[in-house]
Amino acid sequence: MIVMKRFFTLLLLSITAFTFNVKAQTGTTCNAEFAVQYLSPNTVKFNPVITAGAPYVSHLWNFGDGSAPDNTISPTHTYAVPGSYPVIHTIVVQNPNGVPVCTQSFTRTVVINPVCNLQAGFSWTATATNPLRIEFHNTTSGALPADSVRWTFGDGTSVNGFMGDPATANPVHIYTQPGTYTVCLRVKRIVNSTPNPCVSETCQTIVVTSPCNLQANFNWTVSTANPLAFEFHNTTGGVLPSDSVRWTFGDGTAVNGLQSDPTVANPLHTYTQPGTYTVCLRVKRITAPGTTPCVSEICKTVVVTSPCNLQAYFVSHPDSLNPLKVYFSNMSVVSSPSDSVRWTFGDGTSLSGLQSDPNVANPVHVYAQPGTYNVCIRVKRNLNTTPNPCVSEFCKQVVVNPPVPCNIQAYFISHPDSLNPLKVYFSNMTAPSNPTDSVRWTFGDGTSLSGLQSDPAVANPVHVYAQAGNYTVCIRVKKNLNTTPNPCVGEFCKLVVVNNPPPPCNTPVNFSWQLDQSNPRKVYFTNLTVSPTAAATALWTFGDGTSATTWNAVHEYAQPGRYLVCLKITFGPNCVKEKCDSILIPSPTPPCNNQSNFNFIRSTANAQAYTFIPVFQNSAAQYTWTFGDGTGSHDMIATHHYAQPGTYTVCLTVWRGPTCASTTCKTVQVTYQINCDSVYVNYTYQANPQVPNKISFYAGSNYPILDQTWTIKRLNGPAGTPSVILHQNNPTYVFQDTGLYQVCLRAVTLGGCVKEICKNIHITQVANGCILQAYPNPATSLVNVNVTLTAPEMIHGYIYNSQNVLVREKHVQGATGNNVVTFTIGDLPAGLYTIKLIYGNHVCYAQFQKL
Repeated sequence: MIVMKRFFTLLLLSITAFTFNVKAQTGTTCNAEFAVQYLSPNTVKFNPVITAGAPYVSHLWNFGDGSAPDNTISPTHTYAVPGSYPVIHTIVVQNPNGVPVCTQSFTRTVVINPVCNLQAGFSWTATATNPLRIEFHNTTSGALPADSVRWTFGDGTSVNGFMGDPATANPVHIYTQPGTYTVCLRVKRIVNSTPNPCVSETCQTIVVTSPCNLQANFNWTVSTANPLAFEFHNTTGGVLPSDSVRWTFGDGTAVNGLQSDPTVANPLHTYTQPGTYTVCLRVKRITAPGTTPCVSEICKTVVVTSPCNLQAYFVSHPDSLNPLKVYFSNMSVVSSPSDSVRWTFGDGTSLSGLQSDPNVANPVHVYAQPGTYNVCIRVKRNLNTTPNPCVSEFCKQVVVNPPVPCNIQAYFISHPDSLNPLKVYFSNMTAPSNPTDSVRWTFGDGTSLSGLQSDPAVANPVHVYAQAGNYTVCIRVKKNLNTTPNPCVGEFCKLVVVNNPPPPCNTPVNFSWQLDQSNPRKVYFTNLTVSPTAAATALWTFGDGTSATTWNAVHEYAQPGRYLVCLKITFGPNCVKEKCDSILIPSPTPPCNNQSNFNFIRSTANAQAYTFIPVFQNSAAQYTWTFGDGTGSHDMIATHHYAQPGTYTVCLTVWRGPTCASTTCKTVQVTYQINCDSVYVNYTYQANPQVPNKISFYAGSNYPILDQTWTIKRLNGPAGTPSVILHQNNPTYVFQDTGLYQVCLRAVTLGGCVKEICKNIHITQVANGCILQAYPNPATSLVNVNVTLTAPEMIHGYIYNSQNVLVREKHVQGATGNNVVTFTIGDLPAGLYTIKLIYGNHVCYAQFQKL
């Protein structure tokens, strides 16, 4: 019996190696075939053709995944990971004596696919110009370009296609009628070798409104009894009695109601005063909830005249330099640019014209001689609509005094140029002075200058003398507006001393520096400047925030690095020279057995290109790179492109002498260069529930995203509104106003692929919460916010990261007046953060950038 069991075991081991193997006595039947039944994506039930069992039939199952064999008739097996598995079923039939009479093995491959992770979803927007046209946006997560897509629009029509086709992934559908429709999206992925495909479906109800056919319009009539009273008539095309109507009359008043109300449809309005008003009519038809209302608006300009209420009047004043010249100003109320104006000046002259002409509204008249004159102004309203013209007249006496005698006092001052004493600045200080005065300068060196006081080059001339010396400079000023027979002239002279210029400032500044042999952070600076005077002073700035004033300097740096050192020499009051040079403070030399450590960076543009950078860099050392593919380099910083992907061992040997060398090796995993046509980028966004205009954006791709640039552009804002550019990952942005915005994401993925996607976002509400300022911004270790309280109360502070996750909180007792709330942020990672402060009934926000 023991020999028989060993024989049976060897028999089973031998037949499992074949796809189909049969051993049977004549007249016996063996059939090891079986069917596969998927109970779940990774659980399979095996159903053999022969379902008999012990004692005459034995079954042995090998599931192909390394698990223990199973000897049940119809086993169920769960696979841990997806893959293809060869399943072997061996059947042995025995006679009543326990002797095998028939043996057969059968192999079938079972394919375990990944778990279905499709999540169907979509959104939609109606076209502003045609609400029957709906744009659907497929937001299904986990979808692939090859997945099948089916849309049913609820009106008996549908669209079929693939996710890779934009026309079927994000279709545009035009409904023939307005109404409520149930729209469904079904996404299906065919999974090879499994009977059940991966399917996800979602349905949503949408409301389609009818196109807006309102055409707002109106006219008006003016009361014959009162030109301030108007009757407006709503002539809007397509208006219904249930439509809402709003009138704004341009004077701060308005009327609201329904078209069915005659006092609203055709209102009467009386203005308090004449003028030009912009009257607007807005008609609105209420549509279904959640849809855009139908609105039409029109504005017109209405000119309101008044009964004749003119009050003619004028004022006058003489010219300060010539009393025979009188300035008149029309002060009539209420005046209009179209009014006719006539002046009579009492000396037999007159002037007529319109108020819009400045020479008529405010004339200037020069009398031939002093005296008392009866001046009249007559104003006529040309826009008057009454049969009788609106006219008003006013007269009064104007006294014209004789001119004052000449009282001019000529005078000037001067000073030399600080860099060139031969250059002298002169300034006319004559009093009284007038722009029309004639001015003549004589500079005492045979040269002169003449012109009007209104010319800055004449009023304040600059003169360059050929040589030093004492010069008599004179200024002569003549009053051109003088009306007396003798001209009004004033003259002034004084001695001006002109000195020689100082010696030229052309001494070169230079210095040298040398590192200390035992302490390379200590530097000796030698001033190589040869000064022509012992009064010269030196100022050293060492580039690390410190300085010295000694002629030669010794400075010790705290850290290695490159510093800009400047030497400034002051030779005199107007002579300063400076020389700057960059110096390198080297890092400490590592030991010989640890000088070959290095780092490597993969190129963002090419996945098979790498740059290798040694930690220790010294031009005196020899660098030897081996890249693991049979190539190498002796560059200190090496760049290498691998021809094929794979795993490579990169080694760096640094040699500084026969007894000072070391080698370091690292493994580099090189992947294939990505085909950019296979890269897909998308993004989602979410509004803050407490601040609806605060939107968080989340980028997604089928490859890692290395860089994100977001551009936010307002589509319906004022012309010239600049775009906002955010160069950060998954930003959170607070929109400052309602409206339609286009948000574009430009993403750079692994392999250097650049993809861009744009979406329109409608901001319908702006939070009324207050906005505070965080400082400093950007911040590194501490950030502060000022809170002003009218009474003592608790202040609750919270900090959220760009994913709206709470990362810090603080609760302090506030006092009346200003309170500084300070947060410690030194341990927070770099990024954009939002501070939320709650005190009393206030909820305030501030944002800052952590470096």
